[in-house]
Amino acid sequence: MEKDGYIIVHGCRKCGKCDNICPSGALYRVDGEARIDYEKCTQCGECVEICPNKAIVYLE
Repeated sequence: MEKDGYIIVHGCRKCGKCDNICPSGALYRVDGEARIDYEKCTQCGECVEICPNKAIVYLE
């Protein structure tokens, strides 16, 4: 379930660019696709900046 913050949209192409970019360890993978642990996410934006497919977006 998403809440205010970042979500992964259908554009995730499993490229791996976001691997290890999250300083709080909130990003992880399921079957190769990126997922966000909302309890850990600090909304720093590092994942949005690194994603070449614009697959991570911010919900207001």
